[in-house]
Amino acid sequence: MTWQRTGSAERLNGHGSDPAPAFEPATVATATHASPVAGSLLATRIAAVPRTLWPLIVVIATYVVAAFVVPTLAPVAISDDWTYSRSVEYLVWDGKFHILPVAAATQVFQLFWGALFAELFGMTFGTLRLSTVVLVLLSGLAFYGLCRELRISRERSALGTAVYLFNPILFALSYSFMSDPHFLALMVIASYGYVRGLRPGLDGERATLLGSVVAALACLQRPHGALIPLGVVTYLVLSRRLRFTRASVVPFLRVVAMPALTFVGYYLFVSGGLPHQQGYFLDEAKAAGFDETWLLVKRLTVIELVYVGLFVFPIAAAALPAFAQLTRLDRPLQWLVVLSWEAVLIGGLVWFAGENRWMPYIPHFLGRAGPGSGDLRAARPPLAGEGVFQVVTFACLAASFLFSLALARSIGRRPSRDRSSAGMVLALVGWQVVGAVPPSLLFRNWIISLDRYILPLMPFAVLLVLWALNDVRVLAPAAWGFVGLMALFSIAGTRDALVFQENVWSLAHELNDQGIQNTSLDAGYAWDAYHLWEFGVANGIAGKQDTGSWWTDVYAPATDSSFVIAGSPLPGYVVLSEHPYSAWLQRKPVSLYVLQREAPPAEAPVQ
Repeated sequence: MTWQRTGSAERLNGHGSDPAPAFEPATVATATHASPVAGSLLATRIAAVPRTLWPLIVVIATYVVAAFVVPTLAPVAISDDWTYSRSVEYLVWDGKFHILPVAAATQVFQLFWGALFAELFGMTFGTLRLSTVVLVLLSGLAFYGLCRELRISRERSALGTAVYLFNPILFALSYSFMSDPHFLALMVIASYGYVRGLRPGLDGERATLLGSVVAALACLQRPHGALIPLGVVTYLVLSRRLRFTRASVVPFLRVVAMPALTFVGYYLFVSGGLPHQQGYFLDEAKAAGFDETWLLVKRLTVIELVYVGLFVFPIAAAALPAFAQLTRLDRPLQWLVVLSWEAVLIGGLVWFAGENRWMPYIPHFLGRAGPGSGDLRAARPPLAGEGVFQVVTFACLAASFLFSLALARSIGRRPSRDRSSAGMVLALVGWQVVGAVPPSLLFRNWIISLDRYILPLMPFAVLLVLWALNDVRVLAPAAWGFVGLMALFSIAGTRDALVFQENVWSLAHELNDQGIQNTSLDAGYAWDAYHLWEFGVANGIAGKQDTGSWWTDVYAPATDSSFVIAGSPLPGYVVLSEHPYSAWLQRKPVSLYVLQREAPPAEAPVQ
């Protein structure tokens, strides 16, 4: 598949700008007079859509259809979203603004965004999940706009939008009420405003104000929102667009004033200081010290570079035939970037392989069981054996290496508007790299980090690789084929994860109906925390140790776990019943088990 436009040779390979329509008036006239319905308004409007816009329309339509394939309205909580859902319940049902102290996100935007959907469609977990899907879809349109600001063709912009929307981590997160997809969506929309703000004149000023407003909302979602204007200012200073002069005061304030006031206002007047959970993260940062923090930074550097390969894989794989062109580097700095990148990849592979670590390195919403969070004892079985994940690791390494080649080639390009836009994107992603460190400190001696913490790198990585490959032929059929497979995997896997949780919650409700109280039941993290965390706090029930799962230790110490719902039989428990459930990605039948703790053996009578 090649991309052709009438009268423009530069469109043959899908790169370059497209300032003119991709059709000629004669084409429309022929189409509207060639059938009995030629005069219909609908046919005219369809014919008037530029051919190069159809890929985007198909991507958006596929994303919308996916919401009907996935059980979007499933009445279940996913991972941490129970705490955000409870805050919306307080607001909608009681008219009370209350953020649970266990929440680490600022979540103010998410609270009111979710409440809006709850008022319109009813207060349910499914409604809140729908609010996330809609916001991420809106950010997909902003991502497409970002691509166009980098002078990426419409077809490739649509391809990048598909890579963004159907990324398995983001797609699975989108079908939750977690804080991460809301922040990511706001970050992308704000970035679109700021990058468009590089345009001269009133149009650029208005776009910058848009970016500033949305960045302020991002600050009301997660503290990382403050890093967005910081990235913008970093680029403007390095590019000498902002100087320490009086003339730079107004442009500077246009970028940072609203997010800064919002950020400070939240901590002064909304939270009344540092929230409890954020204070806990700060305590962990202090406890880590230099040595543990440096070790985490080194590990995260390896992980982030490999995940970049995962993020851009469909595009990098389709650019593989242009490998010889990508290796034509003629500047020492270009080779330094590539060789340094490759050294980290190879060194990290050896390091992690020695620890028997393979992709996905930091699973949470993308693990060996596929997309989605499990958070149940024995949870879902892996989709494949160890060898498959080793192959996936090497594929991500190769894609990351191709990314480094493409990016290095861009060093030394002549100044242009798209190069300036790419420079701002690079500054934005740089600060998001820094932003992944603080929350990861909590997991430094356990699982290192979580994949959702480095997800903000994904949209910028896709943008940069598309921009860097603007003058390189990419095999369109291969690119779309890989994206199609990724979309199928994301949709099927997310569907499986929600069906899994639907079955867990349905069994838990049945056990409640049979008289088994939640204080005797462990039905996974989301169920236990949603039903028992506030109960435990209100009744002064302290945390436990080694109760069988981390969530019953920390979030639900009120349960004695006499009954457990699990993905397989467990030692010390007897199986009461087995319940098969549907899983499209699994090769073998899978079941859930209702278990009861075995009674301790009776003591022998004293002789």
